[in-house]
Amino acid sequence: MKTISQVGVLCHLKYICIGLTVVACVFLIVCCGCGKKEEVAENPVEFKEIVATEAESQTGIAVEGTVSLDAKRSETKQPNQSEKIGQANQPVVKPVAAQDIYIMGLECFDRGRLEEAIKAFNKATDMDATMVDAHKKKASAYSKLGMMDEAIASFRKVVELNPNDAEPCLNLGTLYAKRQMTDDAIQSFERYISLNTNNAKVYYNLGCLYGKKKQTDRAIANYMQAVKINPNYVDAYYNLGTAYNEKGMFDEAIDTFKKLLALNADNNEAQYNLAFACNQKGLYNDAVVICGKLLEQTPENAYAHLLLGDTYVKLGKLKEAKDAYGSYKKLILVK
Repeated sequence: MKTISQVGVLCHLKYICIGLTVVACVFLIVCCGCGKKEEVAENPVEFKEIVATEAESQTGIAVEGTVSLDAKRSETKQPNQSEKIGQANQPVVKPVAAQDIYIMGLECFDRGRLEEAIKAFNKATDMDATMVDAHKKKASAYSKLGMMDEAIASFRKVVELNPNDAEPCLNLGTLYAKRQMTDDAIQSFERYISLNTNNAKVYYNLGCLYGKKKQTDRAIANYMQAVKINPNYVDAYYNLGTAYNEKGMFDEAIDTFKKLLALNADNNEAQYNLAFACNQKGLYNDAVVICGKLLEQTPENAYAHLLLGDTYVKLGKLKEAKDAYGSYKKLILVK
């Protein structure tokens, strides 16, 4: 049987245990909570603007401050918007065309920089061998520089590319004539008049070339065409008249030289040739008159004195003939 003192002690122990139990429960509640989980953001705000690559979607978000190798590759392949805008604003470089180089050559040609022009034209024709205008301008530049062989080659190329263009035939014929390439010059001029029949100078040139080859009939035909186109063509009349004299066609020669003198009365050579034709035709008095006028203008003309002496002989005026021959001899000895 318990004593009163023992019962009192046990009662105190009972209260002590109850107190400890309450304290323990409170401690557990504080430490363990009431069972409700705390809400934590899965994607912090600072990571919101990060766009995960495909590899990062599989392996998780990369650590802040580092970039995965796959992310670097992706950035290289896919430029951002500002880079795309910059690329769009860059000018597109077009390849230089033969026409552009030809235009550069024209600018040099117009400024008198002929060597530079030729280089540009050569480059243009290398790019496009059928560029007729470049060949033509190149030929003109060569001509201005006195490079005849190169000019001829270029004009021949123009004629080859465009056989119906009359102008290069004219230029080519002129160059051939300057180089004493008579047959080639005739061929070029003949080709020209087949395309353009209204150029008196070309007919005149053909007459000269045929005359050089002693083809007098062809020379006469071309001179006649020249004066038909241009009735005031003094040089063509003169050559036509001399060709008639060579052929012994003195009536035609007299008529031709009279037409010339109607245009240019002071043409001494025409006066002499007219007097010669009259002498050969038997029109001696006319020849004497013409020689007299000629010698008034040019008393030192030895051949006029000689012709006058021959005419006086034919008229039987020997004294006058002797005087005329004497004047001729004096002029010849002086020369």
